[in-house]
Amino acid sequence: MEEPKAYAAVGEFLGFVMWMWVFHRARHDLPVVLGWRHPWDHAPDPYATHDLPADSYAFEAQTSKDLFDPFGEADDDEEEEEEDEDED
Repeated sequence: MEEPKAYAAVGEFLGFVMWMWVFHRARHDLPVVLGWRHPWDHAPDPYATHDLPADSYAFEAQTSKDLFDPFGEADDDEEEEEEDEDED
């Protein structure tokens, strides 16, 4: 019994993709597997967001406090402290 040629072609293609994936992962992980380096000793991540722009928190500075404190609890605390100071 002979398999269809399409099945053989798909099998060859998937085998090729599998070996390319194995070689790709070996390129990245083989030094760790062989003990040549530790997994936490890696190159800097080019996609890391360590450097934030200077105005990254500008939204919070420009937004009213009501957005962050909708019930006005912070204002109540300040008024109570002022009343306590006046009583003394």
